[in-house]
Amino acid sequence: MILDRHVSLDNARRPHRGLRRIGSIPVCCIFSTTKTLAIRRGTTLRGHGQRHYWLIRQVGETTYGVRGVDGEFLPFGAESLIAEEELLGNYTPEVEVFEKQMLPLVRKHQFRLDESMDRSLSGMRDPLCVDEANVRGLFTLGMKYIQNRKTSRGRKCINELVRLESAYPGKNQYLFNEFGIKLRKIGFLEGAVVCYRRGLRFTSEDDHLYYNLARAYYEQGQWWDCMGVLSDCFEHNPALPLARNLVELIIALGDNPGLRARHGKSPVPEGVVRRAALLSEAVAEHEPDAELLMREREKRRAELQEEYLWLPGRDAVGM
Repeated sequence: MILDRHVSLDNARRPHRGLRRIGSIPVCCIFSTTKTLAIRRGTTLRGHGQRHYWLIRQVGETTYGVRGVDGEFLPFGAESLIAEEELLGNYTPEVEVFEKQMLPLVRKHQFRLDESMDRSLSGMRDPLCVDEANVRGLFTLGMKYIQNRKTSRGRKCINELVRLESAYPGKNQYLFNEFGIKLRKIGFLEGAVVCYRRGLRFTSEDDHLYYNLARAYYEQGQWWDCMGVLSDCFEHNPALPLARNLVELIIALGDNPGLRARHGKSPVPEGVVRRAALLSEAVAEHEPDAELLMREREKRRAELQEEYLWLPGRDAVGM
């Protein structure tokens, strides 16, 4: 059982220990467009076919600086400023290109955005890097794309972001758990699952991460995956109330078509229901007065299911 105060079920407690203050240039990445935009640059973009690449960095709360990227994936020229609305409407984040194309060449040529290109960078960290500030800034931007109905761009950004190969301070289970919670809350369950699974690469003993992953699978209707992860969760913490509620809810859904209709769920496979029941019984056996508790629970379940009033697991699914 792990009780880590830095990992929460609802992301209520942040930041975790050791989280650094986010820098003043949170977003810096390559973006692409499929046509030339009139940004009054006075230069010609080269070397990328029909797709044009731009280096874009955040210079204000909703203001971004844009400059061209040459055929060797190095930035050039002076910045032109655009508003966030234009960024979301016309530009696609290219996180993988930034990591695998631009940054290796930046290191090779010891290239740095400095005062010779932009005086506003004086005394600040070099934004041409993958660090926690940039990752968090890009993640927030990816969510804005989704919330502004630029869904494919937002999902592309987040999918590439959580698959970054670069190691950086702050890349750990806490960060991915936080990202997963945020993505689940906006309905991007596929991304939430990826984040939770990434988080479990850093630890195999976190009951909260297992529960959060199980809940995402539940909301997707992935019954077998949900039960498998719940089993892992109970191995580490059989006393986690929300996980118990979710198991009870799955059992009830299997027996009650009316309850499934209320929750908008497809039929639960019989094997999943049996496995949930066995898991529930195995946990209950280790409790004081286990037999009495089981009888009372079964009696109450039978009474209230007849009226379709019993909604077990309300807390487990955020009702």
